[in-house]
Amino acid sequence: MSNWIVTSKDLYLLVKMLGGKVLIGITNPFPHYQEDELEKEWEKMFKKLNKMGLVDYIQGELKFDDQFIEAVWVLARSNLVAEIVTDHQEQSIFYFSDDRVIECLKENEMSYKVIQHPAPDYTMKQIILPRMLMGIEDRSVRLNDPLYIIPSDYLLYCERQTLMNVNQVAINNNLDSDSLLVKQFNRSLQRKIHTTRLMIFYKDELDWNIEGVHVLSSPSYNWTLRMVSKDGIEWLSTCQATGESLVKEIAGVFERVKLKKEVN
Repeated sequence: MSNWIVTSKDLYLLVKMLGGKVLIGITNPFPHYQEDELEKEWEKMFKKLNKMGLVDYIQGELKFDDQFIEAVWVLARSNLVAEIVTDHQEQSIFYFSDDRVIECLKENEMSYKVIQHPAPDYTMKQIILPRMLMGIEDRSVRLNDPLYIIPSDYLLYCERQTLMNVNQVAINNNLDSDSLLVKQFNRSLQRKIHTTRLMIFYKDELDWNIEGVHVLSSPSYNWTLRMVSKDGIEWLSTCQATGESLVKEIAGVFERVKLKKEVN
């Protein structure tokens, strides 16, 4: 299928042109722009798209390449968006419609490759799931108990590859600081191979909601970290996982979203 290289500015302007109110997963490139500045950006964008053969001005009307504008329509109208981030660097955002999925693969801070994929079920099973499991080997599970981690802390753990606040984690989980569960999680952080995040944004009638799961792989153990609410606080419920349970947990995010959307 066709794919195109565009910037976050291009995507925002095109989505706005088609009446989209928000572009999930991509930071607004025009937070403080004045109207005259935006006019210049529109002009630059149309000139660039014209050189790419994606738009022309015929008899007073803009004529877009059919496949390209249909892809942008999906971005503007999608009410289900999945984002995959690997090692806090590689990012892909998938915008779902009934019959296709449009991926925006981040190439650098400003540039995205827009890729068309087949129907949602195929994309979830053949593209998203394999990417979430890339480079992961099956590991056995030694402990089944969950460990509750503060989401913002987890980002620091992965960056520094250590559990900096062992005592606090133990207290949060009513465990001793020398708990085997805490030690095994810390050991996996120290030997981290990959950390992958799947976030799903879905819209009901008015609001956007979110579901997500992280996968931490290491030569010791693999872990899933699911977003949960406990005692009014957002946590990552962290559990050791076999290869089979990794697949179930990742697929489970989509299943939970599907059920919630049907209820709404």
